[in-house]
Amino acid sequence: MTIHPILAPFLLVAACAGAATDRPLLPLPSGPAVQAPAAAADPQHFAFIVGGDNRATGRGVPMPPTAREIFAEMRLLHPAFALWTGDTIYGSEESTGEADAEYTRFLADVACSETAVYNAPGNHEISKRPEMEALYEKRMGRIYGSFDYGACHFIALDTEEVGQKVGIGKAQEAWLESDLAANAKAAQIIVFSHHPLFPHKASAGFADPANRDEIHRLFVKYAVRCVFSGHEHLYARSVHDGITYVVTGGGGAPNEGGPEEGGFQHYLLVYFNAGELTTQVLEPWRLFARVGPVRQDGSCEAQVDNYTYTDLSVLVQFPTDLLRSGAAVSASMSYKEWSQALSASLAAPSVPGTIAVRVTIPKARSAFVTISPPQK
Repeated sequence: MTIHPILAPFLLVAACAGAATDRPLLPLPSGPAVQAPAAAADPQHFAFIVGGDNRATGRGVPMPPTAREIFAEMRLLHPAFALWTGDTIYGSEESTGEADAEYTRFLADVACSETAVYNAPGNHEISKRPEMEALYEKRMGRIYGSFDYGACHFIALDTEEVGQKVGIGKAQEAWLESDLAANAKAAQIIVFSHHPLFPHKASAGFADPANRDEIHRLFVKYAVRCVFSGHEHLYARSVHDGITYVVTGGGGAPNEGGPEEGGFQHYLLVYFNAGELTTQVLEPWRLFARVGPVRQDGSCEAQVDNYTYTDLSVLVQFPTDLLRSGAAVSASMSYKEWSQALSASLAAPSVPGTIAVRVTIPKARSAFVTISPPQK
């Protein structure tokens, strides 16, 4: 796990996002349990996740399990929402029927997150084929658009327009400038797309450098602070004219390069705190939870293992509401010959019929969390 500041610390005058868009982007339609996120309890403090590029290695090859694991860990981390940077299916030369079946599997994985996930399409979804673009819109939603959360404005771009080279076409560029202007007072404007403007390898970027420069100038003009992209199956970060550009393509597709080049499976946990944006780079398969059976009196125990090298705040959901808000909560950890109580508190459950407990698990430790009837 690596912690990087994104232009940290930059403190901006926080303002409510303008909520002005004529192309509202909706979360992926992964099931009735996943809807647009509720309004932020605190517009100046929230967390979200960014990931992408989970496609298989070829036609007929099953999707790698990494994305499903990331979505399972999302359920524990309980962010406000997630941004995904495309290549959700292998697609490409497949028939629309094959691609449709892959979308079904991917959306089932997304549903496991119990989180609203927004996607920007990749080349594997669209493949410069009108019928694939139509299928994407049918199964996944708008190919580009924007939404607000808290004090921030988020924009998804489509770098895979049919009939265009990799980049942003004139009509989309005109919409982008209009959307940026309408939301210029947002505390933060954050953009996500599939192809990066400033990739790790130049060949992975926009086809036309002039098009790239036009879009970058718009970002500078309207004070965009961070742009997340995928396409390259690695982690990379660069700053251009005060804008942080992050490549995060570690969702399961084959790595490009070794770990020293950023080629490892990963996703990002991003915090917005009163104008400051910071991110933690997390590797999947490092965060696990096991919830025991519910006893007759409504008590239940869970074990959460944090194998990362950072403290993580998690939401443990027990599959019962028998005790409701009267549950007594405790949490502890132990190592070798000592043990320590951990602070834990009841939280609003994201799933009806459950009891949720918020607890911070120290790095490289396991926590034991218990709900029980209140003491008389």
